[in-house]
Amino acid sequence: MVQIAAVSDQEDADVLGAALRRRGYAVIVRRQPSDSLIHVQIGPFANRNDAYATRQKLLNDGYNAILQP
Repeated sequence: MVQIAAVSDQEDADVLGAALRRRGYAVIVRRQPSDSLIHVQIGPFANRNDAYATRQKLLNDGYNAILQP
């Protein structure tokens, strides 16, 4: 998974998710049980190379993207 953001407000997560979907990304917006944040992520990917390539595309699009283990 490539994570774009971890936010506390559902509306912020929904707006970001919608913007990413309009750009053609497969977005998942979910609350993690381990914290109180809503995580906006892209994926899953078949392999790590695909995740790296998508991360680079997101960075080029102006998003702060990080790989999740």
